[in-house]
Amino acid sequence: MFILIYHGVITLVLVVILVNVWKNLRYFREPPLEGNLPDPPPLVSVLLPVRNEEHNIAECLSALLQQDYPRLEILVLDDDSSDRTAEIAAEFADRDARIRLLKGAPLPPGWHGKAFACHQLAREARGEWLLFVDADARPAPNAVSSSLRAALREEGDLLTYLPYLPTGTFWEKVLMPLVAFFPFFLLPMKQITEGRNPLFCMAFGPFMLFRASTYRAIGGHEAVRQQITEDMALGRLVKQHGGRVLLLDGTRMVAVRFYHNLGEIWRGLAKSAYGALDVPLMGWLGILGAGFLIFVEPNVRLLLALRNGDLGLLPFGLPLLQSGMMWLARWKVAQRLRMERWPSFLHAVMICGAIGIVLSSIAQNYLGLGTPWKGRVYTFTEEEVLVHHEIEEPPAETPVR
Repeated sequence: MFILIYHGVITLVLVVILVNVWKNLRYFREPPLEGNLPDPPPLVSVLLPVRNEEHNIAECLSALLQQDYPRLEILVLDDDSSDRTAEIAAEFADRDARIRLLKGAPLPPGWHGKAFACHQLAREARGEWLLFVDADARPAPNAVSSSLRAALREEGDLLTYLPYLPTGTFWEKVLMPLVAFFPFFLLPMKQITEGRNPLFCMAFGPFMLFRASTYRAIGGHEAVRQQITEDMALGRLVKQHGGRVLLLDGTRMVAVRFYHNLGEIWRGLAKSAYGALDVPLMGWLGILGAGFLIFVEPNVRLLLALRNGDLGLLPFGLPLLQSGMMWLARWKVAQRLRMERWPSFLHAVMICGAIGIVLSSIAQNYLGLGTPWKGRVYTFTEEEVLVHHEIEEPPAETPVR
């Protein structure tokens, strides 16, 4: 009897998730590609924090200079890079007056590096709109104009995109769909934009367009100076202050190749996994346990049934139905986001990877290991103040694009 109830609960949960994915796919929309902009158009400050990004910065700046929006200033802040990042940015600034290169101040205690870099950029910005962009982002030529048009039309205070995710290696194809898994599978996407509850929020750091007045009203990056996942924290602050967050389909607006191999993926996602949700440790452990039972265990039972040749309804039929619902949902999301489809059948592998990454992130936070990123390790003191120390960072691999 218990096993039937268990199967029924798992199946019902998966049906609810499948319905939620279907509703999210219907609601998820692109920004308007056509329409009028204010006359004169407001100044948009594009703010680019960089640290050891010599393999990315030239492509990023080239993409920004190709924007069709007529009023841009592009501020680049070099956060103590040890490679040619600042030199490359200076060459671009010499060729185009829209670009200004700033030298970052030393990182003070109580801040993490990106937040402090963005804070310095925002103080120098003159625009009515502030667009924070990461060096690994590749905006399309109409990204700024379309984004501003959408933000004005929908009265948004923060516009962010679920971007196109180009991949090269096997583990990128299997694990990077995690970026889309959370908003599509586990959140009601309509509530991100139209609801007021900060729990239903999503923001992606590579492209975040703020109304400048809202950004300053919530305290800007100073308000999230100790948050490793500053993008999510800023999104929640916008909603807490009554603002509107727009999460749109950015697969034709901006491409971001976050990582290039398993090691980069693990370190990069572990850096931010634990802080991505505002839940305590026991809540995370409950989420991980439920994730295993819902998304992995049916695949395990299916494989065992095939190995044993037991094709009955209970050992084979129900696990096949449960696994099939997840494969279908993953396939449809991959199709919409222009991802490769075959990794949909490795959904359980992705979830196992996610569980390992989150456990690694929890260990970094609770065992005093610290969070390593960009040549720094961040830890909290007993007074819960963020501190950092510099480390020797291995040379970055040249991305294969």
